[in-house]
Amino acid sequence: MVFTKLVGDGDVDEMIVEVFEQQPDIEYLHARNAQACCFICKIERVK
Repeated sequence: MVFTKLVGDGDVDEMIVEVFEQQPDIEYLHARNAQACCFICKIERVK
Protein backbone atom coordinates (compact mmCIF):
# COMPACT_ATOMS: atom_id res chain seq x y z
CA MET A 1 0.00 0.00 0.00
CA VAL A 2 1.39 3.37 -1.01
CA PHE A 3 -1.23 5.63 0.58
CA THR A 4 -4.91 5.94 1.44
CA LYS A 5 -7.34 8.73 0.69
CA LEU A 6 -10.99 9.20 1.61
CA VAL A 7 -13.35 10.42 -1.10
CA GLY A 8 -15.88 11.94 1.28
CA ASP A 9 -18.16 14.31 -0.63
CA GLY A 10 -15.67 14.57 -3.52
CA ASP A 11 -16.05 13.12 -6.99
CA VAL A 12 -14.51 9.63 -7.08
CA ASP A 13 -13.96 9.78 -10.86
CA GLU A 14 -11.95 13.01 -10.52
CA MET A 15 -9.95 11.53 -7.65
CA ILE A 16 -9.00 8.48 -9.72
CA VAL A 17 -7.67 10.68 -12.54
CA GLU A 18 -5.82 12.88 -10.03
CA VAL A 19 -4.13 9.94 -8.31
CA PHE A 20 -2.97 8.37 -11.57
CA GLU A 21 -1.67 11.74 -12.84
CA GLN A 22 0.22 12.53 -9.63
CA GLN A 23 1.52 9.00 -9.00
CA PRO A 24 2.88 7.60 -12.30
CA ASP A 25 4.31 4.51 -10.56
CA ILE A 26 0.90 3.34 -9.29
CA GLU A 27 -0.55 0.62 -11.55
CA TYR A 28 -3.92 0.14 -9.85
CA LEU A 29 -6.16 1.32 -7.02
CA HIS A 30 -8.31 -0.67 -4.63
CA ALA A 31 -11.63 0.95 -3.78
CA ARG A 32 -12.90 0.07 -0.34
CA ASN A 33 -15.87 0.98 1.81
CA ALA A 34 -14.40 2.98 4.71
CA GLN A 35 -17.17 2.11 7.17
CA ALA A 36 -17.40 -1.61 6.47
CA CYS A 37 -13.71 -1.96 5.49
CA CYS A 38 -14.66 -4.19 2.59
CA PHE A 39 -13.20 -4.33 -0.91
CA ILE A 40 -15.37 -2.84 -3.69
CA CYS A 41 -13.25 -3.04 -6.85
CA LYS A 42 -9.83 -2.80 -8.48
CA ILE A 43 -9.24 0.20 -10.77
CA GLU A 44 -6.43 -0.32 -13.28
CA ARG A 45 -4.43 2.36 -15.06
CA VAL A 46 -5.15 2.56 -18.79
CA LYS A 47 -1.95 1.83 -20.70
